[in-house]
Amino acid sequence: MLSRVVLFACLLLPAINVNAYGVLNGLPPPEEVPLKRYIRKPGDPKAPSNPIVLVPGDGGTRLDANLTGKPDIVHYTCSRSTKDYFDLWLNLESFVPVAIDCWVDNMRLEFNTTLQRSDNSPGVDVRVPDFGTTDSVEWLDPSKASQGNYFAYIADTLVQWGYKKNKNLVAAGFDWRRSPLELDDFYVALKSLIQRTYYYNHETPVVVIGHSMGNPIMNYFYHHYVDAAWKAQFLASHVSIAGAWGGSMQIIKLFASGYNMDYYRIILPPSRLRAMQRSFTSSAFLFPHRGVWNENDAFAFTATRNYSVSNVEQFFKDVDYPLGIDQYKLASQALIIDAPGIPVHCIYGTDVQTPETFTWAKGYFPDYQPTTVYGDGDGTVNIKSLRVCNEWAEKEPKVSKYL
Repeated sequence: MLSRVVLFACLLLPAINVNAYGVLNGLPPPEEVPLKRYIRKPGDPKAPSNPIVLVPGDGGTRLDANLTGKPDIVHYTCSRSTKDYFDLWLNLESFVPVAIDCWVDNMRLEFNTTLQRSDNSPGVDVRVPDFGTTDSVEWLDPSKASQGNYFAYIADTLVQWGYKKNKNLVAAGFDWRRSPLELDDFYVALKSLIQRTYYYNHETPVVVIGHSMGNPIMNYFYHHYVDAAWKAQFLASHVSIAGAWGGSMQIIKLFASGYNMDYYRIILPPSRLRAMQRSFTSSAFLFPHRGVWNENDAFAFTATRNYSVSNVEQFFKDVDYPLGIDQYKLASQALIIDAPGIPVHCIYGTDVQTPETFTWAKGYFPDYQPTTVYGDGDGTVNIKSLRVCNEWAEKEPKVSKYL
């Protein structure tokens, strides 16, 4: 029965419209493209297998916000307060001139160096709507514009296979701006959701399907929130799709110059996004792991200095973001590359040009976009990071991989 879940994940991997950093990466032109409904095929399962919990990646959960009285605004057209919650992510109407500045200010976090954690922008309350349901991960834009399609096709396929949403198909959306160290409430709710799903389905162990950053987010849970006995009782396996187990080199460009998901710079100028992206502790969480890249693997080249995992602090000083040092020291501890202690099915793509190193000409670092050298990976996650689970497969019989 379990093999059907793994097969389904392999077949539907191309359907996921989001990769490891950001829903808008590879965003198509803004025309309406209706969701192609899944049509049952001969040999499809006639009954569901293990219950499933979907865990989205970076940018893979809808976020709502309520402005409770902002002390400052970045433009006179920006609102200081709202009567109720509104769509913060994803709302494509926010990505127009002026409105994008208001959106960036509402999305950003503020890092408290004393408490060593971040909070929402002053006067902004952010929540994850509909935790436990698939609503917040199927369509990231509630208007169901094609660009916001995330898990919709997968959920529709599973329903055709006999699954019922919110019974044996649930989702654990979370505030993806934050590193695991700031997700305690989420992890408590996640543990309860898995247990409830297990008992509601006649004590059938749960399969967790994680995408991109959702996989290392779950690995922190497996190592810090549950023990071996709990995992043996409540979990059947973990299916990893495009797992960013060891981070992603794309984060280097993000911290240095800003990252607009390679979309039109006029609409999404990287310089306007950089401060917001730097403020996310999940960005520091995805910084390339020292256990995956060594000191000789330089990832950034400038006219005066090269950077690798050996001089990360210098990198943050030189990009004029010293606060990043504190964020990195904390968040990097949460990126665990040890096996999770449950059966893992690791699925990822290869042979796609993936940013591997960045070079800034003299006078261009860090405020202008670099020249990129590409290597192997899935387009966003580098092959070294994707293959972390390969090392588990060599040591543990519970781990398998599918390329």
